[in-house]
Amino acid sequence: MIWKRLKSLTAFKDIRQWHVRKLKLIDARLYFVSIFVGLLTGLVAVPYHYLLQYFFKIRRDFFDSEPRWYWYIPLFFLLWGILNFVAWLVQKMPYITGGGIPQTRGVINGRISYKHPLVEMFSKFVGGVLALSAGLSLGREGPSVQIGSYIGCIFSKWGKVLPGEQKQLLAAGAGAGLAAAFAAPLASSLLVIETIERFDAPKTAITTLLAGVVAGGVASWLFPMNPYALIEVVAPILNFWESAKLFVILALLISILGKIYAWLALVFRRLYPMIKQPAYIKMFYLLCIAFAVSLYAVDLTGGGEEFLINQCSDGSMIIKWLVLAMLIHLFFTLISISSGLPGGSFIPTLVTGGLFGRIIALILVNRGFIGVENINYVMLICMSAFLVAVIRTPLTAIVLITEITGHFDVFYPSIVVGGLTYYLTELLQVKPFNVSLYDEMIKTAPFQAQTRYTLSVEVMTGSYFDGKEVSALQLPPDCTIINVQRDRKDLPPAQQTLMPGDQVQIEMNAQDIEKLYEPLVSMANIY
Repeated sequence: MIWKRLKSLTAFKDIRQWHVRKLKLIDARLYFVSIFVGLLTGLVAVPYHYLLQYFFKIRRDFFDSEPRWYWYIPLFFLLWGILNFVAWLVQKMPYITGGGIPQTRGVINGRISYKHPLVEMFSKFVGGVLALSAGLSLGREGPSVQIGSYIGCIFSKWGKVLPGEQKQLLAAGAGAGLAAAFAAPLASSLLVIETIERFDAPKTAITTLLAGVVAGGVASWLFPMNPYALIEVVAPILNFWESAKLFVILALLISILGKIYAWLALVFRRLYPMIKQPAYIKMFYLLCIAFAVSLYAVDLTGGGEEFLINQCSDGSMIIKWLVLAMLIHLFFTLISISSGLPGGSFIPTLVTGGLFGRIIALILVNRGFIGVENINYVMLICMSAFLVAVIRTPLTAIVLITEITGHFDVFYPSIVVGGLTYYLTELLQVKPFNVSLYDEMIKTAPFQAQTRYTLSVEVMTGSYFDGKEVSALQLPPDCTIINVQRDRKDLPPAQQTLMPGDQVQIEMNAQDIEKLYEPLVSMANIY
């Protein structure tokens, strides 16, 4: 009896060792595929960026030329028709609404399934280009992230990858989308970990980084001139206590602004559905606002990125005018986002933070605390800190500003101010913007109607699941393993001993996935 048990144990160890070696080969294939996901995402997201710039330039040249009044009429009706078409696309395909980061997280969590990823990706591409070209204050980064997730989904389906690997390709595509938008691969990986995947499994980090590097390389190749890199930064010469005083003031003011922004965003998202008018009337009102902003300062439209960069290079020194411009941009952004049309919030958030930072910097200049040459220094710190306050992604915000500007002078101050801002916004109970959008999405009737849900996880070497019998596993309440897939064959879970590479399907209540996703994935993975 003992001899048979030893022989069985030796056979199991041999089989397990073979599966470990096989898993390494499978991981290598996954990393190789993620490179192609990044390449294709770059080839799609970069033209998206180019078209946004191209149409923005046409619209800016039109308004800057100050044509006769009657030329505005055909342009207005053309853009009105475009917005109505985009609203129709969103009505037909609800998942292309907004930036796309909450939807991408929903796909990775299993709440959403892309039934027609190619069609939806094309619609997101077209809808995003048209919405921003009409002048709305939206960003390019959110749609780029979702476009990348669509490409990861397409690769998953066409390549017939294992269920546990699908979410890694989705995450890799999402990260590649942000990398293509900003040419910032490291920040894109951090965004996936902090906002979308919300779990730092090594395979997810590696696949996302590989895809991001390739997509960022494509973006750098086609857009060699990075306007953020032209921003000149000079750090002020301050002693320790003066620096500490500056950082605390910035963190406190940014946190208060973040609280106000979060409250206003909630108000606008609730008010928009309360407007009992047809969609084409809402688009009419929206375009009227966009036209008014274009007549005031056309660079404030399309997210306001051009306006921010101009302020960093040759900005206004009039505080009252900057306050007015910031408020116009802030409210225009909230109105644009609440419309639900395709477009992100990253760039508008950076613009609001940068303009607020310039206002603070000018006040400090007038008081003799810093010099004029230090204004951009304060602006960049406030850009990253406000991103922390609104989206609650400190690592992404700090690394993103450092990557796109290339200035390490603001890296350590951004860590201090960003850390303080994170703590203060927690005290002020500021809910992260994308988390609010995700929570609102899953509280809608279709998601609340879901009853049971199946989560697929992959067993990694050295994890809690590795080497244990299914019957001996301590799972959260109401969670049941319904299938074990090994070598692409379905095995009955009863009396099954799990090995590295096994694809385990866990059934649970659908409403518990948000709180159980990370614990269950951590049981099958290693940090």
